[in-house]
Amino acid sequence: MTRRAATLINVGILAVTIVAVAVILTVGRGETVEEAPDLAIGQPSPEHFIANRTTSEIEDEVATLAAEDAAANSVQTVFTRNNEAELAVLRDISGFYAALDAGAFDEAPPIITTTTTTTIPETTTTQAPDEEGSTTTVVTTTTTTLPPTTTTTTLPRKDIEQQVLELQILYPRVREDTIRPFVELKNSDLDRVAEGETSAFPEIHEKTRSQTESELLDGIKPRDLADVADTYFNPLTQPAIFIASLPTREEQEKAREAISELIGSLLQANLTADENATEAQRQTARDDVETVTVQYRAGDTIVEAGEPISRVQLTAITELELYQPDEVQEPSTWAMALVGTIAVLLAAFFLWRIAPSQWSHPRHFMLLAFLLILAAVISRIPDLIATDLHALGYLMPAVAIGFMAAILFDPRTATLLAVPMAGFTAISTNDVAFTVFAGVAVVIPVAFVSSVSSRGQLRRAVVYSAAALAPVAFGLEWLFGPDGGADAWRAAGLAALGGLVAGFIAMGLVSFLENAAGMTTSLTLLDLLDRNHPALRLLEEKAPGTFNHSMLVGSLAGRAARAIDANPLLAQAAAWYHDLGKTEDPQYFAENQFGVSNPHDSLPPERSAEIVRAHVTDGMRLARQYRIPIGVADGIRMHHGTSLMRYFYNEAYAEDSTVNPDLFRHHGVEPRQKEMVIVMLSDAVEAAARSYAQHEDPTAEGLRNLVDTITQEKLDDHQLAYSDLTFGDLTMVKAELVRSLMGYYHTRVPYPGFPGPTAQRSLPAGAGELPAADDRPDQDTPTALERSAEIDEGLTDDEPVEDDIFDEGEDPSPIEATDESVLEATE
Repeated sequence: MTRRAATLINVGILAVTIVAVAVILTVGRGETVEEAPDLAIGQPSPEHFIANRTTSEIEDEVATLAAEDAAANSVQTVFTRNNEAELAVLRDISGFYAALDAGAFDEAPPIITTTTTTTIPETTTTQAPDEEGSTTTVVTTTTTTLPPTTTTTTLPRKDIEQQVLELQILYPRVREDTIRPFVELKNSDLDRVAEGETSAFPEIHEKTRSQTESELLDGIKPRDLADVADTYFNPLTQPAIFIASLPTREEQEKAREAISELIGSLLQANLTADENATEAQRQTARDDVETVTVQYRAGDTIVEAGEPISRVQLTAITELELYQPDEVQEPSTWAMALVGTIAVLLAAFFLWRIAPSQWSHPRHFMLLAFLLILAAVISRIPDLIATDLHALGYLMPAVAIGFMAAILFDPRTATLLAVPMAGFTAISTNDVAFTVFAGVAVVIPVAFVSSVSSRGQLRRAVVYSAAALAPVAFGLEWLFGPDGGADAWRAAGLAALGGLVAGFIAMGLVSFLENAAGMTTSLTLLDLLDRNHPALRLLEEKAPGTFNHSMLVGSLAGRAARAIDANPLLAQAAAWYHDLGKTEDPQYFAENQFGVSNPHDSLPPERSAEIVRAHVTDGMRLARQYRIPIGVADGIRMHHGTSLMRYFYNEAYAEDSTVNPDLFRHHGVEPRQKEMVIVMLSDAVEAAARSYAQHEDPTAEGLRNLVDTITQEKLDDHQLAYSDLTFGDLTMVKAELVRSLMGYYHTRVPYPGFPGPTAQRSLPAGAGELPAADDRPDQDTPTALERSAEIDEGLTDDEPVEDDIFDEGEDPSPIEATDESVLEATE
């Protein structure tokens, strides 16, 4: 396809892209008139209102009501005493002690007998109530001879367990461990009374009553009853009650605990809330509150845009006549289409300036058009999903555009697409935060994707990019978000989630798009660098020597490419496949000749040159068969360029001095890309270094001279005249090649008993330089570099290197070295 035809096709693609983008950006938008919203209490303010003059005193009903409620709530609840509750508690206390006294004895009343003896016996029997209400039978006998004598019988008493049980039935609120001490104390007290001592229980009863009255006097509210009772049950907080009439300290302590627990069990709340009195006092507090008023002065902010409008604010806005709504109109569809068109044209213009080679590939330009259309579609997503929650807009997969562009094209093109992506988002959303986020999201993955050399690194690039999007979204939402950054954290999480999903979707789309556009991406190169690739397996099976040579060349090329920031994957892949054509006739190449005679010995030079030259054309045919991308197949047609096969030409020249040197040139193409130049140099250097190592032990200086000499030959041969490589790049490439070769041909310890080389051959002195014309050896005796060239043409057991060519018009005599400088040679 001619350049003119490609340009016309690209212009057509550009026109279609402009139309598609304009339709996507304008569909469903523009030319619609919306009525301005009415101001209403509680609704968001449509704009920012500022007082243009001082308002009157506006009553703030909400603030006044809030002040009245606060005053009413500050009034304490009014309580009144419940005398019935107090009497009930005291009755329970007295009843408990009465039951305790009565429960100590059996039902039959006790009998007390008193006898008096006289000379005339007389007996009298009476029944009378005692102080406690019991009936006592008294029998009196009187005589005239003896003074009166009284005898008291032992009173029948119940056992302690029965007494406890009966009291529990009568007073279920009192616990057993509270009743039992009382029963024990009572029985001990009865024993002392029987012995003539004074009873302690009147004092115990009195102390219980007085402590209860004191507690009731302080007043007990219903909500405080449990806390007050707990103070009587807790040994640490029980009141100090001392019963002096008890004889032992142990009984005194038992009585104190029993009295406290009894009071705690029988207490009741004696304060009742008086709702009527409380409400009357609260109403009085409300009535005392003054009305709250608000006054706005000129320049004061009445309400911010988006804030709910209060009654006071609405009154002020109405009084000042600040709201004069106009009809709200969407941007013109023509304006949106124009801005979208400008964004597409800018992207095309910048692409033409920074990557003009893309214009020569309509399929590549079509792929760029697809990315622009996809960017327009992505820009509409926030407007569709962020209707209720602004942070949802950060889910837009703009990062996918950056991923695909960086992988399919290059970092510059990916960065360029940030301009239309941001422009489309601005048109679609009218939102500063989303616009900036879209542009940044396209640029972020470029830094991570540009240097990937494995699928694992590519997956990590997706994760790193998603992580980098989170702080960007956080900052933008905080700065520009409608809620003042309230959803900043949510925006960060959604942005990271969207970045992960978009990144992995982009990885899947890339494989489809690169095949459709016939492009060579990092993913393609990773697939080609799989040692199980069918083409590599063919090379390994049919030409194992060539396969090993290609692996070494690939290692050299990859390291050299990394040294100048070229594409190491492309350089390595091109090196692995550069000699694929040798699988057709592997026996004609020295690296595959082990233990067999060289077939070139029986062929004329012209025929040998044709066979060796054919490995380039055979390689291109096999590359098409195995669907090797053209970017990698360039290594096949460029690794020799148009170099002269010196050995065959010198052989032919010895027989006929008029022979045409063009018959002995490769029919390739001089390398253009940096990676292809590196493959050419790596191929020649590896072959020459292998030959050098077979003749003598390599030294650092020898390898350096070898690399310098071969590079100079390529320059003198004009093989690098059309490449993108600079002299600075060339210097770094040579240094890296020397370092790599020194690692490959390091010295090893000789092993005793192992056979050495059958013949010790060494390069002639000055092997790192081309011989001068007067010192050129005979035609039948090739120099060391000529021997290196023989390797490549399949003449020796060594490996190849290319040499000089003739400029058009030069005398077609055997090749001589020139003493022109590198700069003069390239010029």
